[in-house]
Amino acid sequence: MKSLLVKNGIALGLFLALFVGNAFAAEKAKDLVGTWSYEAPYAPYEYSTGKLIFTENAEKVEGKIKIGEYEIEMRNVKVEGENISFGAYVEGEYVSLKMTVKKGEFTGTASYSEGSIDVTGKKEK
Repeated sequence: MKSLLVKNGIALGLFLALFVGNAFAAEKAKDLVGTWSYEAPYAPYEYSTGKLIFTENAEKVEGKIKIGEYEIEMRNVKVEGENISFGAYVEGEYVSLKMTVKKGEFTGTASYSEGSIDVTGKKEK
């Protein structure tokens, strides 16, 4: 009987840990949703500023990059705590971005076939 209670207690504990972990990840995703201005000073001029627009659709984070009048769809958006990663095709070149978000601001790196570029930004109010 005691063994059964211990096993049920462990199962309940694991369930609660997963539930709380998922709720925490969902809360981080909600903080991400919105429009973020970015700067990449070492990128070609036309790509050096723009916006990252994150949305949540059926508990999945999606997004697009807005550069001037153009919008580019984000691919493979992953939210892991403060770390966000995604990719996008820019003029046929796949660019991946990894960023860390803290207190409404982010720092990150955009990587492509020619190398990497630092990117910074902040959430618009």
